[in-house]
Amino acid sequence: MTPEISEFSYGFALTNELVGWTPLNAAPIFPSLIEEGKADGGYDVKFDKPGAPLFLQFKRSDCMKYRSAREIKKYGLPLVPDFYRFPITARKKSFQHTSLVTLDDGINEVFYVAPRFHKHSEINDAWAKQKVAERSVFVPPSAIGLIYDDDAHYVSFDENRTFFCSEPKEIDALSIEDLRSRLTEKIQKDERPLRETAVEWRNNIRTRVENARETQSKLDKEMGQLSEPESHPRIRRRSPPPTMEIRPEKELSEERRVVRELADDAQRYFNAQLVVVQKVD
Repeated sequence: MTPEISEFSYGFALTNELVGWTPLNAAPIFPSLIEEGKADGGYDVKFDKPGAPLFLQFKRSDCMKYRSAREIKKYGLPLVPDFYRFPITARKKSFQHTSLVTLDDGINEVFYVAPRFHKHSEINDAWAKQKVAERSVFVPPSAIGLIYDDDAHYVSFDENRTFFCSEPKEIDALSIEDLRSRLTEKIQKDERPLRETAVEWRNNIRTRVENARETQSKLDKEMGQLSEPESHPRIRRRSPPPTMEIRPEKELSEERRVVRELADDAQRYFNAQLVVVQKVD
């Protein structure tokens, strides 16, 4: 069944829930945010504390209610209806998946994240009970790997197992508890303050952009296709939005400017939301 909710509404609900994430502090950094209201520039991050970068790409989930779904009928997968699926953008249409696999390099924590619900009533219930994250699945692009064909691909999952299709293989997806443990361990391994590591994060993501271009070019050549010389890993080309008058940005310190650039690059090249995760004092 087609989802009733949008990626925006799901992403908004999940992001707002992560802000109150205990015992971690998760601060979403929105691209080109006009900072207002806070003497420290609006960022709820501590530059003197260690942290880890989390990149999320929000997906909607289609609900599969019957055993006639191709996952069961064609592939014989042990999924129990109602289960869910979300599509992976085709390689010939976009750099999206290639870029996310490249970004998921062990330094960055990168995930497709999708809900185990699809109705307005379900997201409202999850929101009211603060269970949006609990009812979500986090899938690292590296678990899927590079895609070498132009076929339709998707991730299918129920409460217990997750599969990448069309040629099915089981992959390890994370629950919110798994993700919390993984991020806590990462923060403990590198105790340098954010003001030192943020520049490395920004430089790393820009290197990943170039690597994604090179990787996609190689894939295209293997498929007998040619990439556009100036292409980059954006989802799609959109018409420029209507211009509107906005207030000028507040002047940012160097460290806050770096974090903003990181968020801008994450959105522009990977269609991903940056969240800076730190331990609560």
